[in-house]
This record gives sequence, C-alpha cells and structure tokens, in this order.
Amino acid sequence: MSETGDRVSRLLALVPYLLAQGTASISETAAAFDITEEQLRKELEMLWLCGSSSGPEDLIDLMFDGDTVSVTYDGGLSRPLKLTGSEAMTLAVALRTLTDVPGATQGGAAERALAKIETASGRHLDTTAVDIRLAAQDRWLSLAQRSVAERRAVQLRYYTATRDESTERVVDPVQVFSADGVTYLEAWCRRAEGMRIFRLDRFEAATLLDEPARIPADVTPSDLSGGVYRPAPEHLLVELRLGPGWHWVSDYYPCETVADEGERQLVSLRVSDPAWVSALVRRSGGAVTVLAPEWLARSVPNEAATALAAY
Repeated sequence: MSETGDRVSRLLALVPYLLAQGTASISETAAAFDITEEQLRKELEMLWLCGSSSGPEDLIDLMFDGDTVSVTYDGGLSRPLKLTGSEAMTLAVALRTLTDVPGATQGGAAERALAKIETASGRHLDTTAVDIRLAAQDRWLSLAQRSVAERRAVQLRYYTATRDESTERVVDPVQVFSADGVTYLEAWCRRAEGMRIFRLDRFEAATLLDEPARIPADVTPSDLSGGVYRPAPEHLLVELRLGPGWHWVSDYYPCETVADEGERQLVSLRVSDPAWVSALVRRSGGAVTVLAPEWLARSVPNEAATALAAY
C-alpha cells in the first residue's frame, strides 16, 4: 500500500481506537500503530479537519493533555448505524444475489446479515420486488469448480440449443475452462457414454452429488489450444450465404472457405449436427441461406414453415 493509503487506513482506525481507550497514551498508541510519536501527533491533528460536513460543529475534536489524548467529539462515528432506504436496499439486493450463487454463502450467514441490515434501516426490505438475474454461467461457476476440485459427480439438466430440448444426465467433471467469454464444463457424460463439453449458461439445474466422479482411466482433458469446436473430416460440409450483419459466423466458427459476394459472404464449414444449421437460419430471419447439401437446403425452409405454422 502507498504511504498515503497507509495514512488513510490509520486515520480510519484511530478514532475507534481512541474512543475504546477513553484517554489514550500517545506513546502506547504510537507503538500500537507502529509509528513514531511525532508522526502520530501530526496525523491526529489532521483529524481536526475531518467530519460529516465542513461546519466546525461537525468536525472531530480532540483534547491533548501531556502524553495523553482523548476524543471530545467523534463527528457522529459512535452513533448507531442508520441506513437510508436506498442504501439498505442496495446491500440487501447484493446479499440476495449472493444467495443465488450455489456455495457462495453457508450456514445462513446471508440471512443473518440481511436481518442486521433491516435492523439498521428500521424497515422490512422486500427484495422480491427487485428482479435480479445472474448471468447463468456465473450462477453455476462455483458448483462446477467444486465438482472438479472434489471429484464429485453432478446431476444436470441441460438445454441443447441445436435440438431445442432439455435433458437430464449425470456427468463426471474433468475440467472447467473459458473461451471467448463463455465458461464450459468438460465432463464424462454417463448418458452418452463419452466426453462432452457443456456451456454453463445452458445449465437449467445442477446438483453436486455425494458420490465420486467415475471418469474412465483412459480419459484426459481435451487440448483446447485450437478452440472449443474442432471440425472433423467426417462432419457434414455445409455451404451458406451470409447476409449483412451475419458475417460474424465466418469469424466465430472455423470455415474451410470464405468468399465475399458484395454485401454477402459465401462460406463452407463442417458441422457435427445439421440441427445447428437449421437453428441458425431460423434466428437470422432470412439473412442466412443454406446452399448445400441440397437435402439440407430443402429441409431447413420446410422446418421453418412448420414452426411458423405452429403459431
């Protein structure tokens, strides 16, 4: 900490210390704060300029008597804490946010703190009136990290965007990592009987189980130096036309070819699941068109029409 930072920290601690002592010895106080008596006197004199306002009646007042010092006016520091409504609500909302993070609080600590805040504010705080939504991946990060560190299995309900479905599964965590602002859990999936990578922001529910992870002996964490998704030769080769505003697809996903066509781009890339292509086209509102393979180019508009008819 800088010299100024040290001084500010001492000034913040000096008044409570002196109040507790009643009449404090200059030499003993200097020794307690590990400074010289001369430095202590200079810093105590600075307190004469501190208070709740600039008026002389609101400034801290001290009385020196030989080798002793006492606080004759503490500037209101000894008054019981009284929070304004907005201050109390801000703290209460922060506590409620913490309770939404699995494992962030234990033993009712947040509830006890909330009760103290309500006492200080003199009112009941209805935090349910405030809509708080944690980023999903932040909500589950603590649980995912614990599952890896403690080598414990996780009961998971996971949303698969490409199939627009949620599935229940038990996974055995291997590692937690982040890429491009997204946090993932790599785990052995007992349902699929293989290694899978799960996005934390697609967790719908997760429970840390009281059973050890059962990771096959020959499984090792994936090499992610080439990115999260690495297309394989056996994956389907798809050709797309990307309209304005959708060129990010060629930046975000590994493409085999990219060609500009005026305001559009022609790209080819390999995908492991054709449903991903269908979902991309539906989201684009017509800005993304499938050119090949022909069977996919025919099926995607039919699927979109069926979905639209449902409304």
